[in-house]
Amino acid sequence: MFNMTKLTHFFCIFSILLTLSACSTRQAGERFTGSTEQRLVTYSIQQMAKNVAGESLSELQDQTVVFESHFVIHNQVQHYAEERVKTELTDKFNVKFISSSEFTETEPSKQPQYRLKLFFTSLGTDRDQAGFSVPIINLAEPERSTSISVLAIDMYHGIAECNYYLQDIKSNKVIRSGTVNARVKTDKFTTPIFGFPISDIDD
Repeated sequence: MFNMTKLTHFFCIFSILLTLSACSTRQAGERFTGSTEQRLVTYSIQQMAKNVAGESLSELQDQTVVFESHFVIHNQVQHYAEERVKTELTDKFNVKFISSSEFTETEPSKQPQYRLKLFFTSLGTDRDQAGFSVPIINLAEPERSTSISVLAIDMYHGIAECNYYLQDIKSNKVIRSGTVNARVKTDKFTTPIFGFPISDIDD
């Protein structure tokens, strides 16, 4: 009898552990229609641009530089990121940027020495939902079963990332390269008793 009771307790505990479930979903925003999503995107791009300017790019000082950027989607977000990066670099290095078309029209004796290429790998948002919950099963009416969140996390991030290459035009050699990224978050933690936000955009 004692062993049976002990066994019953074991299966009860084991069942509870099995019913503790974790879930995770991920999606990327594409339209940027809400203020929160817009700020996540623009703030992460702003920080990424500052990080680019923080790289060891002293060769740009007082130079005229050919600027190129590439992304899998050509849209206004890419254009915004381009202008943010150019603004930060201009402010720090007093650099003047020209496009590839302007470069081809420049006299050979006046052509710039460097080309800066940016390959954006992320300019958008990422959303994750993860947590642990305990199902409350209604045996009489299973469709009315529910669950209680033990700990749930709604993670909503803006992520900007790019690879950069500084190329010597005459030798066609890359003299500087690197990867910079930035993540801006607005997360929310919830428990059965309380919830609290952690955000980079409401400071």
